[in-house]
Amino acid sequence: MITAELLHRVGILSQLTTDELGIFQQFLEELRSAAGTVVFRQGEEGRDLFIVGEGRVAIRVRAPEGIDVDVAELGPGDFFGEMAIFEDAPRSATCVMPDDGVLYRLRKDDFFSLMDQHPSTAIKVLYRMVNITTNRLTHTSSFLSDLVQWGEGARRRAITDDLTGLYNRRHLDGVLEQHIAEATVRDGVFSLIMMDLDRFHAINDTYGQQFGDELIAAVARPVQEALAEAGIPARYGGDEFTIILPGMSAREALDRAELIRVAVQALEIAAPDGVVRVTTSQGIAEFPAHGSTVETIKQAADQALYRAKDSGRNCARVYSA
Repeated sequence: MITAELLHRVGILSQLTTDELGIFQQFLEELRSAAGTVVFRQGEEGRDLFIVGEGRVAIRVRAPEGIDVDVAELGPGDFFGEMAIFEDAPRSATCVMPDDGVLYRLRKDDFFSLMDQHPSTAIKVLYRMVNITTNRLTHTSSFLSDLVQWGEGARRRAITDDLTGLYNRRHLDGVLEQHIAEATVRDGVFSLIMMDLDRFHAINDTYGQQFGDELIAAVARPVQEALAEAGIPARYGGDEFTIILPGMSAREALDRAELIRVAVQALEIAAPDGVVRVTTSQGIAEFPAHGSTVETIKQAADQALYRAKDSGRNCARVYSA
């Protein structure tokens, strides 16, 4: 059970007397959480306020490219989720317990019961909650604005490939880990495409590395157009591209791979002795049917890629054990 000493450290309860703290304590529910527990996710409906009793809580927001960014960390005596008391709005962040810990939950309905039964106590809590939340939102908004302005350029450089403008390998591996974690929790599905340019090394040897780089950069455009924002494309290294297709089965991914194949095949690159065209070989693996970890899903897609090459290139193949 939470102690009066810890309750008194909670900002929204700092004006309560010992007797009032005892009253408030009756409306709290103790929750013991293991490391990795997601208290709630960004976008979910919120109806509870939480107080940290033991351990830490990481506050994360989702960036546009799908990466979760930690913006704050809370410890014993801190509270969060208070906007659920004010309005029925979706959660604005994801809250995770990095370690084993204890939370105390105040449900919205219980807070209204507190207002009915002990109005003077509830008014003190509500007054402090409004002041602290307003200050918190002001500082958080200012911090995030400064962070975005200062870090946008560095962030883009860190996650994109200079040659193609697509995401780079490091970023894609991080996003892949997140998609596996989320799909595991939600029993979801996604597909992974690994794609090579056919006989690229021969083209590179014939026309030189600069032409090879121009070819790789040119391929990125039809790949993006064929995906139409339905996937997350990355240059994985050399002439290899990797694409995550969230929510798509292998069958759906095969249709998307065909669009990419046709679009790249239609590309014409001016060369010193005429026009060069290039085709692609693609391997497709589906999570979790073909792999349930980063390594196994990548291995499955890579094996499917080799099947496509063995089938004569300029095609896509789905992994088969």
